[in-house]
Amino acid sequence: MTPWLQGTSRDPSWQQPELTVVLLRDRWDTEKVCPSERKAHVIDENLVFYEEWELEACVDGALLAAQMDRVNMIPFTYQQLDVFKRKLDEVFYPQGYPESLIQHLRYFFLELTPADIHKWNVTSLETVKSLLQVSKGQTMDAQVAALIARYVAGGGRLDKASLDTLATFGPTYLCFLSPEQLSSVQPSVLWAARPQDLEACRPPQMDVLYPRARAAFQNINGSEYFVKIKPYLAGAPTEDLRALSRQKVNMDMATFKTLQTEAVLPLTIAEVQNLLGPNLVGLKAEQESSPVRDWILRQQQDDLDSLGLGLHGGIPNGYLVMDLSFREALSGGARLGPGPVFTAIPTLLLALIPK
Repeated sequence: MTPWLQGTSRDPSWQQPELTVVLLRDRWDTEKVCPSERKAHVIDENLVFYEEWELEACVDGALLAAQMDRVNMIPFTYQQLDVFKRKLDEVFYPQGYPESLIQHLRYFFLELTPADIHKWNVTSLETVKSLLQVSKGQTMDAQVAALIARYVAGGGRLDKASLDTLATFGPTYLCFLSPEQLSSVQPSVLWAARPQDLEACRPPQMDVLYPRARAAFQNINGSEYFVKIKPYLAGAPTEDLRALSRQKVNMDMATFKTLQTEAVLPLTIAEVQNLLGPNLVGLKAEQESSPVRDWILRQQQDDLDSLGLGLHGGIPNGYLVMDLSFREALSGGARLGPGPVFTAIPTLLLALIPK
């Protein structure tokens, strides 16, 4: 090309026609048409010898979907399977594969991505079990998590056999399980779980996972125990947080923010101080966020001032806290809103003095 361009550049009148011919020839090379005798009417061993461009031009996506069982019986290369996936995606874009095809995917499932799977509607437990079996021993944790998510989202329930199979994969699927299913999860899964595997879990799920994790880790002590139980503390009750406080575990603020508000509220200032250790200074930055805000509202302001952190919003000196539900029961009126009601002690005492 370089000598030709150098020669024609001296004569602009010849450049455009020749360049057009070159571009048309290149376009013809990339858009090849299937020879009539190579058109595939059945998925068989002959297709193994097709070049990738021939598979692209000569194999129809609808034929692949109808004969997926044959695809799994023939030793196609990874490159050829990539072509088949593109052909199927063209047919079923953008809604994803129908369940009639998913039921026959078997080893072709290994070619798919989590994004592909999240488009599916899966209702058959047998299909789930089949895809779990072909995924064993493969790097398919994300795909398996997506499969479980779609199955559970459609109301599907896993049996013990499928939960046992899931235990062989990374526990990225945990937060897609119901509390009932989580109660059957093996202890080995809890040992393998990472903090990021539990980030999407809801409070009812953590209420199940925490006591199971505590039982699983009961034979380890000290800092090692805290490291293992920390991702599950969003389900911990007050008494367990008090036990950790006595151990002075130096909980980081990110973990403290995941704790249940109801579990944090009864903690004293000394208990929170022991629980957080040097991380106590983080309360200042989080004083407007739950559960820190809710906890501050329950503390005496003088006690908060003793921490030297500049925390504000506690109970003023000389005031009591009256629960709004109690106030509503006495008055029979509408509640004014959430939060404590401060009542001055002198006024309350004067009201009690007989006249």
